[in-house]
Amino acid sequence: MQIKIISMKKSIAILAFLLAGTIFISAQNVPCKVLKVGIEKEYSGKCKKGLANGKGIAKGRFFYDGDFKKGLPNGKGILKFSQNEYYVGEWKDGLQDGKGELHYKVNGVDSIKVGIWEKGNYLGKKAISPYLIKYTSGVDRYSLSKSSEGDGGKFNRVIIKFIQNGGVNTSVSNFMLQGDSGNRTNINNVEGFENITFPFLCKITYSTLNKFRTSTHTAIFEFVINKPGDWELILNN
Repeated sequence: MQIKIISMKKSIAILAFLLAGTIFISAQNVPCKVLKVGIEKEYSGKCKKGLANGKGIAKGRFFYDGDFKKGLPNGKGILKFSQNEYYVGEWKDGLQDGKGELHYKVNGVDSIKVGIWEKGNYLGKKAISPYLIKYTSGVDRYSLSKSSEGDGGKFNRVIIKFIQNGGVNTSVSNFMLQGDSGNRTNINNVEGFENITFPFLCKITYSTLNKFRTSTHTAIFEFVINKPGDWELILNN
């Protein structure tokens, strides 16, 4: 969920800065560069290959005291916008990422967001699991993993593979696949959905022989994927 601070121009400026991320500064008269806009004017601290790296203090329109890596806030640190407005917590690649607190004002009233952040966005008080298995029956083993980040919908998909005794499960029948978004796809006999939106809810029902191939049973697998990406589900019977 994007941070929404809309009551004051100052708050909007703070939001823009937090999401600025990895904007590079080309002209600085400092021996050790900071690559995040807003704190790029002055720096004192550890340096590596001309970039802030390690513990340091950076100043500009705002003030930062904490860890750096390759010129960007990375690790733990506090970023002050004014005397009573600041973010303190974990950083990655110049953005809030991990546990942290944002203290700010709305219509002159002190406010605070405490919890988990990812790529500059506030996720909530608790970390969100990448996926959740809602129900499983008749499946011996499963593997659900993300192979790449979503890229404009190109990789927002999930593919499903059926495995038995180390190879493709050719005994699958009565196959039913239900998803709450996206388009059904079948590539080289691999089923799935593409152009999905997250969170994505999916239910799979099918019949299969057991691994000894002596009897047939029904298998059901229902899951939710919360984080965008290119996902692969492997069902073993």
